[in-house]
Amino acid sequence: MIRIFEVGPRDGLQNLPHVPSTQDKIQLIKLLRDAGLTRIEIASFVHPKAVPNMADAEEGAAAFEDNTGFSVLVPNKRGLDRAIASGMTQFNIFYSPMDSFNVANYGLKQEQILANYRETLKGIPKNVVRVYISEAFEASQEQLALAIQHGLEFGNRIVLCDTKGTATPYDISWGIQTAQQFTHEVSLHLHHGQHLMDNVAAGYYGGVREFDSSIGGLGGCPFVESSGANLATEDLVKWCKKQGIDCGVKLSDLKAARKLAHKIKNPTLRIAAKNKYNETKSKFKAVWF
Repeated sequence: MIRIFEVGPRDGLQNLPHVPSTQDKIQLIKLLRDAGLTRIEIASFVHPKAVPNMADAEEGAAAFEDNTGFSVLVPNKRGLDRAIASGMTQFNIFYSPMDSFNVANYGLKQEQILANYRETLKGIPKNVVRVYISEAFEASQEQLALAIQHGLEFGNRIVLCDTKGTATPYDISWGIQTAQQFTHEVSLHLHHGQHLMDNVAAGYYGGVREFDSSIGGLGGCPFVESSGANLATEDLVKWCKKQGIDCGVKLSDLKAARKLAHKIKNPTLRIAAKNKYNETKSKFKAVWF
């Protein structure tokens, strides 16, 4: 069985060129949950000036009395405090073995980020923290191994990220093998590239049983210019069906969420369609009435 960790509401929406409405975000989360997705990253408690699309994180969290299975990204102590005040109990953190990425995202090097997390996550149980290793496959094996060992200071689950979408199945295999030296709680976060679905296969047959995905393929890293879109949830579900692997989600149940994701991503198309409808309606009025 594969467990799908849906990241559309956070990673999928954070770098859109426009700010989606809070109402649309909440509805998307509801539709994803209704479709059977039990693990959903709903927001990032990052500074609004850094990521304006996540400025309404508190409102989104407050919309749900039951936040079972929900998690949020927390980059620092301020973000964690806001998340906890909003009732959140599952947290995601990230950093990279590559300081070019760390400086672009945080303005800090890896050692400074780790020091920040050591202070931020004091008293937080490891079993509620997922640790994302960004640009995992850009690093050397030694760099990745060290980053994973540091990550296990904070959380029990390591998420290896193909941030640029350039990894090959060979890269995925050695990355997983490196991580499995230290933990068997390994997930994959894949972006679109030449080998996307082959990388899913390499992950599964390498022992990975949890994959991040995003409805409609929404997203990509806003701090990496060449970052492709996320692995689409519906593509992952299709792949599982072809392989005879249970993922707990039916493709037909994702239809409403996928439709809304498309509308959120392309608001100009929605406006154009509405204008076209109104224009056509007026013409018919002129003819018939």
